[in-house]
Amino acid sequence: MSDNSEDLRQWRLPRGRHGLPRELVERSQRERLLAAVVRVTATNGYESTTVGDILGEAGVGRESFYELFDDKLACMLAAHKILVDDLEQRVAAAYGEEGPWPERVRKALAVTLAWFAADPQAARFTLVELSTVGPAFRAIFQSEYARFTKLLDDGLGEDGPDPELSRATGLAVGAIMARIYEEVVLGREAELPRLLPDLTYELLVPFVGEEVARAEQRRAGA
Repeated sequence: MSDNSEDLRQWRLPRGRHGLPRELVERSQRERLLAAVVRVTATNGYESTTVGDILGEAGVGRESFYELFDDKLACMLAAHKILVDDLEQRVAAAYGEEGPWPERVRKALAVTLAWFAADPQAARFTLVELSTVGPAFRAIFQSEYARFTKLLDDGLGEDGPDPELSRATGLAVGAIMARIYEEVVLGREAELPRLLPDLTYELLVPFVGEEVARAEQRRAGA
């Protein structure tokens, strides 16, 4: 068992007496709490969520919670990191496949949209609720923004645009995430994959021009 987004989305622990080793119990409690903070925060909002809400959803005692986390913010940030790490790994895998750069961008974008569409609660938790946590938000947002910009830059390859267009790649990542954020705020996460053709075009056209961007847009639509 490990900290990953599938655990946060799916894992449930046995309740009551189970005879499991203490280490496994603690790991299971941690994963229950991480899964619970995602569900409860996405439903109630960060400000309205209490440690008691998280405990009730997770079926974990208060003492166990504070053995694992300092407070609800620490629990939230731990869950947030797991989800964003998972997204980055999946996007990197798609972007790192063989093929022309525009095609790899389209595939990475498709994975991104599918990831947010797969779980509305995880999408809202990851994108929307983080902005309400206070001063910690800015540093975390900047760090994650830099991670995905670097991912795009590092995979440009010989057939990609000029590496000196780093400012343009940063703007491209920002524009895509802003559009995804808007859809999540409006509760339209499930519709995100339908945006793939248009977003593919919008992302690519500054780098590869109208003709190539339109070609990838048609492939995305197909």
